[in-house]
Amino acid sequence: MEGRQYLQVPGPTNIPDRILRSLSQPLINHRGPEFSALVEACLHGLQRIFRTSRDVLIFPGSGSGALESVIANLFSPGDRIAAVSMGLFSERMAVIAEKHGLVVRRLAKEWGQSVGAGEIVRMLEGDRQIRAVCLPQNETTSGVVTDVRSIARELRESGHPALLIVDAISSLACMPLETDAWGIDVVVSASQKGLMLPPGLGLVTLGPRAWQMAEASTMARWYWDYGAMQKRLRDRQFPYTPATTLLFGLRESIALLEEEGLEKVWRRHSRIAGAVRSGVAAMGLSLLAERGCESDAITAVRMPDGIPYARLAEILRATYRVIIGEGLERLRDRIFRIGHMGAIHEPEVFAVMGSVELALHEAGFRVEPGSANAAVGRFLAVKPQPE
Repeated sequence: MEGRQYLQVPGPTNIPDRILRSLSQPLINHRGPEFSALVEACLHGLQRIFRTSRDVLIFPGSGSGALESVIANLFSPGDRIAAVSMGLFSERMAVIAEKHGLVVRRLAKEWGQSVGAGEIVRMLEGDRQIRAVCLPQNETTSGVVTDVRSIARELRESGHPALLIVDAISSLACMPLETDAWGIDVVVSASQKGLMLPPGLGLVTLGPRAWQMAEASTMARWYWDYGAMQKRLRDRQFPYTPATTLLFGLRESIALLEEEGLEKVWRRHSRIAGAVRSGVAAMGLSLLAERGCESDAITAVRMPDGIPYARLAEILRATYRVIIGEGLERLRDRIFRIGHMGAIHEPEVFAVMGSVELALHEAGFRVEPGSANAAVGRFLAVKPQPE
């Protein structure tokens, strides 16, 4: 009899049984009162998850589509933006902008490095034509986080008028994000990571300065039109066919997160990430992320010499039913990635890290038996202090 599969890629994530059951409900009339009540619950719940009083827009689509929606709604061809490029997904925002005729100034970092607030402010000095700074809170390519709070504060204190646009696709509901309190102009996210849903919903929330730019934008758009979506969502409807089953799941996801408590969810992710990193170090492996900037949602581990990624991944899949992520583009065959976002709890860390250790041993890497889980256990044995 087969055991459960551990889907430890950097998203999509494992879906809790309660959410799976909610997705199997019969469809309802998407122009009727039951649907309006469903949308009402989702919108108010998302405001609490994003920590904002602003409207949250829900689009049937992917996270990449939601990123493109920002470009299509806020800018006009020829506008200048700055983009932090520190991995495949942060670079994607720059590419989308260029496809739409924007002029992009990149702040390029080595994959594995983060970016500091001072670097961004220095890049903006003397160029007040830059209308926005785009960056990820969490770069899943490399397992690196950015200090969005500090960046938002220093950007404001610099007096530069650029908006701050944050890609929180892999950080929402995984690590602290305070949209309003930190003064973030635009936050983009999606359904398939911290929200524990299948792919298919793109989420955006905008502040007043961003809405002003949307009103002045001359970019062509229809499906991604923020004004049209905001108007219909205020009536608890959509301008076109919604993803009703995913909204069922979203309502259940919000309930699960709030039953645990959002701050406790953040702390759980931090604790599990620390346990994973402890297990990695105990096996004699190293992280790609620079020290102090490691992600709480995904850990990128350098491949040991002489062990092909494909061999490790196949042993994990076939023998232990653990699915890990590969390195992307320039990191292919150089790292493997363990996703630990969404529905993962402390006992599962032992299963995942023990499986990684056994698979590495079978692939030919010399590792002390039990070292990974011994380190995980020591880390988790130290209980956090009560708040």
